[in-house]
Amino acid sequence: MKFTVNTTDFLKAINSVDGVISVREIKSALSNLKIQTGDNEVYLSATDLEIAIKTSVPSTIGEKGTASLPAKQLSSIFKNLNFDTSLLTTTDQSENSETTITDASGKMDTKFKVNGIDSEDIKTIPKVDESSVVEFPCQTIREMFRKTSYAMAIEETRFVFNGLFLKPDNTDLIVVGTDGRRLSKIVRKFPKQFPFKNGVIIPHKAVREMLKMMEGKETAKIGFVEEQIYVSSGNVELLFKLIDGNFPDYEQVIPKQTSESVRVVKADFLTFLKQALISAEEPSKQIRLAFTKGSVNISSSNPGTMMFDHNMPIEYSGEPMTIAFKGDYLSDVVKAVDDPEVILEFTTSSAPVLFKDPSDSDFVSVIMPMKL
Repeated sequence: MKFTVNTTDFLKAINSVDGVISVREIKSALSNLKIQTGDNEVYLSATDLEIAIKTSVPSTIGEKGTASLPAKQLSSIFKNLNFDTSLLTTTDQSENSETTITDASGKMDTKFKVNGIDSEDIKTIPKVDESSVVEFPCQTIREMFRKTSYAMAIEETRFVFNGLFLKPDNTDLIVVGTDGRRLSKIVRKFPKQFPFKNGVIIPHKAVREMLKMMEGKETAKIGFVEEQIYVSSGNVELLFKLIDGNFPDYEQVIPKQTSESVRVVKADFLTFLKQALISAEEPSKQIRLAFTKGSVNISSSNPGTMMFDHNMPIEYSGEPMTIAFKGDYLSDVVKAVDDPEVILEFTTSSAPVLFKDPSDSDFVSVIMPMKL
């Protein structure tokens, strides 16, 4: 294999696919990138067996072939090269191959040699039938993921919580994230119905990669390939397994009625929450909101070390009530709201609390309070 490629473009291609590689993998096929030559481009692929990703970069091909090189070392090399175009030459394309990286112009007398492994160990994404995918606007999905993904779990033993639930309702799409203590839901309308009827759970790693691949793009495509979800945007393709299981009935978690409703200024509220988090005791980082007539007191403490206390004026005329929250949960949902104000709706100090965006009636978040 032999090809010439723009150094910066190749580094961008590496960065777009190496996110699926586990940091725990050392010297195995799962820690490597697969490089394949096409006619006028080079394809880079990576997988962790649950998710596969593939991208391409324009190249001048001297000799077709494949190679499998360690992603971490390859990224480090290309981050530190000081020439514009690179020449990659693989002399032996079997196990324990060697790839040489040099300055394609010949001006710099620099040479890196990297040992690879058998590239057949890395699965690539197959050719996809365009009739099996549906196009959708990236900006809308990115917004939906941004306003819900913070609520999903990462390492929860209840695996259905470790991702986002996507459920089509005709041309509407419902996206829900929950970790069992908080939940966020959003609904948006799309030009076409998504190609899964009963809803699917997309793992958190795939959510992260989808957000990355759709950044700055106008449209993307989604469909089923080999009983997995296929997503493509620009020159990046993603293929991943879904989380198997039944997502909980999220509508049961969302209170249908509340007795109190208050509005707070988002910027001010977020500032005071950040200040309260400084003195909040680990690991819960509990923050208390004490509602009294005309104000809410925001407080936190780390016994024997420090405490925080601030009175914030609001319109409230109900009975005095104190509600305790895990501090990170509060700041996460406030950040997700786009309106200058945030609505809090509640009934008692132990009942689920609703958080709403005044300018987005199709978004709602729920947080279960902590015990006082």
